[in-house]
Amino acid sequence: MTDTVKFILLPSYTKEGWNVDEIKSKLEPFEKFHRIGFKPDGFIKNMAIWVNERKIVVEGSIAKYWQKNNVENFDWRNFRKAIDLLSYELGVPLENGKIIRLDIGVNIGLNQEVVDYFPELQRLEFFQRNTARETTLRYQGNSVGINYLLYDKLSEFRSREKLIDDDLSFLTDEKHLMRIEMQMQSRISDILGIKDVRIYNLFEEETCKHILRLWYDTYFDIEKEALLIYPERLKGLPGFDKFMRRYIVQTMGWERLDFLMKQGVKKKCIYSSDKSKRLKLFKDAMLDNFSFEFEQHTKELSHKVKVAYVEGLKQIFKMPKTAQKLVK
Repeated sequence: MTDTVKFILLPSYTKEGWNVDEIKSKLEPFEKFHRIGFKPDGFIKNMAIWVNERKIVVEGSIAKYWQKNNVENFDWRNFRKAIDLLSYELGVPLENGKIIRLDIGVNIGLNQEVVDYFPELQRLEFFQRNTARETTLRYQGNSVGINYLLYDKLSEFRSREKLIDDDLSFLTDEKHLMRIEMQMQSRISDILGIKDVRIYNLFEEETCKHILRLWYDTYFDIEKEALLIYPERLKGLPGFDKFMRRYIVQTMGWERLDFLMKQGVKKKCIYSSDKSKRLKLFKDAMLDNFSFEFEQHTKELSHKVKVAYVEGLKQIFKMPKTAQKLVK
């Protein structure tokens, strides 16, 4: 599940320093344009390397480095192996590197086109929902240091690799592949509750479980659109209130609801503290599954996210205990 990682290594993080010229001699030259401002000293396979006497910076997809692509899901157990190999190729032990970016992604095979699932995935609190790119649903969370993306992985792969032949059966049997990716590009220490997140932290079972759970919980924090079938069986029951609140949000929209609440405070119809409490009731209703029938797309995707979560846990539980002991 670990994909793009960016980390920095300072001389104080290692028992020995490094020879800059020796490292540069091992790098493949930087020749092809990637993006504005991206000018590494060279590459080890796909991993970009910047090196001088003061620091080494490494950035790239560890999945692509290890298995040459990230269409196939990357096993949690292979992260340690990949870092060991990269350390060997670079000639510097990297396990003490400080992580400054970390992406976690899972590819999920679906029954329908990936974009067909986007309309039912609605608001995510503290994130901005963005569909500027046709094949990507992006939740931008600048305030929380996380971006959460759901996108068509096969379309992205074909576009990036400039493939003429659409047949990707050499990588996957899936016809429709959604990637659900969590990008931690800032405030990683705050997100994971670790003062300095190091490479070796990703050798540890508890850290990996925490990251996987965050990926899982964020998906289920997304409000899902439900079929608003009048629930006869809920008349007079507490669930009916939730149904009505969901009905209001789905028909009116959060922006309109928030505006009306603010107007209520302004006209002194409700107190400001009441506004927050009432909005929380609407949020709880949108995240509650009770009494609501979801679209088939949502039910399928949610089930497969749960399956992917369990599979990730199985991999983490099977991580070599010796690797974990080395970092304690």
